[in-house]
Amino acid sequence: MPVHVVGNACLDTTFRLARFPGPGETLNAIDCSVALGGKGANQALAAWRAGADVMLWSAVGSDGEAALVRRGLMEAGLSDHGLTALPLPTDRSAIMVDETGENQIVSAVACARAFDPAASGWLAAARPGDALVLQGNLTPAATRAALEAGRALGLLTVLNASPLDERADGLPGAPAVTVVNRVEGEALTGEREPGLIAERLARMGGGAAVVTLGADGYVAVQDPAAAPRFHPAAPAEALDTSGAGDVFCGTLAARLSLGDAFEPALHLAARAAAVAVTRTGTFGCGPSRDEFHAWHTRDSA
Repeated sequence: MPVHVVGNACLDTTFRLARFPGPGETLNAIDCSVALGGKGANQALAAWRAGADVMLWSAVGSDGEAALVRRGLMEAGLSDHGLTALPLPTDRSAIMVDETGENQIVSAVACARAFDPAASGWLAAARPGDALVLQGNLTPAATRAALEAGRALGLLTVLNASPLDERADGLPGAPAVTVVNRVEGEALTGEREPGLIAERLARMGGGAAVVTLGADGYVAVQDPAAAPRFHPAAPAEALDTSGAGDVFCGTLAARLSLGDAFEPALHLAARAAAVAVTRTGTFGCGPSRDEFHAWHTRDSA
């Protein structure tokens, strides 16, 4: 079934540094690059590469950067037909990555905040059984409305509650699957232990919950009545962790939409995220379609 990713698309400026600067400190970057990004675009590409038919529903500005976003999506194999043009600057993110692969990110999200998914046409294009994927860059009200519309239509709803909105009170709706990292999970639930975070999120959303732990793996709860299960991360030498969470979420949504059971879908998502941390950037840092096909062929042999 198709995956509808409702989220943001932007341009990422990534600075590679030996270390992060301290307050008031200026550092020269080792190198710098500009590329397509945004959690919505990143997850849409990851889902497409994992085998799903994907449509990205997002907003861009009416400027030259918007043309770069459109071209980047089409060159990667996605469509730009779900993009809404707004009279605003196209969203941008600045990403700092240190020599250990850790990252710090700040984003300008005027288009994402002004985007009204209900007016974009995504709901008319969706059919019962499709998947809907959302993140935290839209307003809580827009995210909640999309989740409610998706559930009413019978879609598989997946929420990556990242980044967190400080104005939000808990989850914006009741997704079938909630994905967060440890920091986000602690903020949403008040719990510190990953298993307790996952259990609490599952009860809050009424569905499954996954707490990603970086190099420590992830904890998953399949439904509110199930016990949390810890899974180690796939071995990887981290170069840049900034896109791994998006690859994990996009791959998970794709494989669930294609009929995979929860545990195998999680395993493949973690495997894809382990590849992502070995590559720089966010958009397209995960496995290619050919790599996914090779995995499937080898695992089926």
